[in-house]
Amino acid sequence: MMKRLGVAMLMLMLMLVAGMACADDLGDAEKALRAKAYDKAFPIYAKLANAGNAEAQFRLGEMYWYGDGTAVDMAKSQTWLQKAAASGHGGAKETLGILQTREKRAADIAYWTQGYKGEDLVSGKYACPMPAIPAVSKTNADIKAVSEAIANWETCYNDFVAGINQLAPPNKRIPTDVLQLMSPREAEQAIAHVDDATVAVVTRRQAEALNFSAERDAWHKATNEFVLAANAQQEANKASLATDIRREEEARKLDSRPIGK
Repeated sequence: MMKRLGVAMLMLMLMLVAGMACADDLGDAEKALRAKAYDKAFPIYAKLANAGNAEAQFRLGEMYWYGDGTAVDMAKSQTWLQKAAASGHGGAKETLGILQTREKRAADIAYWTQGYKGEDLVSGKYACPMPAIPAVSKTNADIKAVSEAIANWETCYNDFVAGINQLAPPNKRIPTDVLQLMSPREAEQAIAHVDDATVAVVTRRQAEALNFSAERDAWHKATNEFVLAANAQQEANKASLATDIRREEEARKLDSRPIGK
């Protein structure tokens, strides 16, 4: 007959078998994770994490962060990372440091994911305030002032267009230190938001340019017509004055001739 195993030996064997099973499960989860089969990796990591495996807890925390195989849940991510860090997991400790920094930079993350309005694209030399263009100018001083205002706006707008054409892609315009604190979903949201805000600024500026062009052209037309009419009236007045002078001279000659001649 086989000897009965001692309780200590039996417990040791059970622990070894459990450890082997855990290692096999962890290996399967890692393979699924590398293959991006998140739906397979997530339940395995969840089971092992609940059993106290630090590596699984760390990976589960990451999956909640990235939204791999589950919805993004930063609170659950932090919970599992804290458990892994408490077991001495280095990666979890490092990631928790990032989470702490995220809390301090929450306003910056919110700004780039939803608050950015393209302010930098329309400030400074790109401000381009619209000039007040009258319907018509009737004095040389007014014509000069309006012409200078029009030229200044056109220069500013051309600089704006040049700046837009040289603009870096959205992911390069978000500060790197802020981008590194975002989850992948947040980074995607921020990049899309910056792109949308840029398009909105360009669209608004194009509408302003169309309105400006219409007002400028109307002013040019009305002012040119006024100048031509004023010049024509001036020439007519000169001609009338010359006629009057000539008539007066002829009248004086008639008056100065001797009587009877």
